[in-house]
Amino acid sequence: MIPVERFTATSSDYARWRPGYPDGYIRWIAGLEAGRRCVDLGCGTGILSRQLAEAGFAVIGVEPNAAMRAAAVEAGGGPTYVDGRAEATGLPEGSADVVLAAQAFHWFELDGALAEIQRLLVGTGIASAVWNIRELQGFSAAYDAVVSRFSTDYRTVPRPEPTIAALRPRLTGEVERAWDHHQDLDLEGVLGRAWSSSYVAHGVKDRAAFDAAMTDAFHRHAVAGRVTLLYRTVALAWPRQVGGAT
Repeated sequence: MIPVERFTATSSDYARWRPGYPDGYIRWIAGLEAGRRCVDLGCGTGILSRQLAEAGFAVIGVEPNAAMRAAAVEAGGGPTYVDGRAEATGLPEGSADVVLAAQAFHWFELDGALAEIQRLLVGTGIASAVWNIRELQGFSAAYDAVVSRFSTDYRTVPRPEPTIAALRPRLTGEVERAWDHHQDLDLEGVLGRAWSSSYVAHGVKDRAAFDAAMTDAFHRHAVAGRVTLLYRTVALAWPRQVGGAT
């Protein structure tokens, strides 16, 4: 289960420098035709919530961290935000056509979150989990090497891949899709993206040395003052489970 205060120190960088999600993912969710009432679990600073609202969904973002939730509210864009956890949102039963989580499901208590999703969804509803997972090539590999060298938390925090593997056998009728994705960043963006990660904010003890190493990696790969972080956006979607089982 997500430590509520873990992302407080990262909220400003998170809101500014984390990537959004590919248009292909938004179109895919919209095309599943479950309806337009959407709950975004662990919504953070509201990155995906705003994209879904722009696509015509009526979005409620659920976020337990006050600093992250305040950043989401400040950004506006149409969603409503509430204090709650993925395992206990406080929202009414059957109040959502779509329940999803972006870059967050690996922090949830899995069975508790699945039970809450089941409770929230209408009978024809769908759920989805989506992650931007870095591809380790080019500058992305150099970025990863710097984080691995300096962060004591990097290899110990929860990760998407084990959660995806744990989700699959718990679900019936799930489908999986993936899209190529990227961020083009200047040096300020690279440093901001790095410090938006909780394993950097909490796991790096020497900020000056980390920033110097990341700056060196940036200059070794930059073209016209910019580098590209490559991602593979991976998503699962599944219908409300028959009989209420998760």
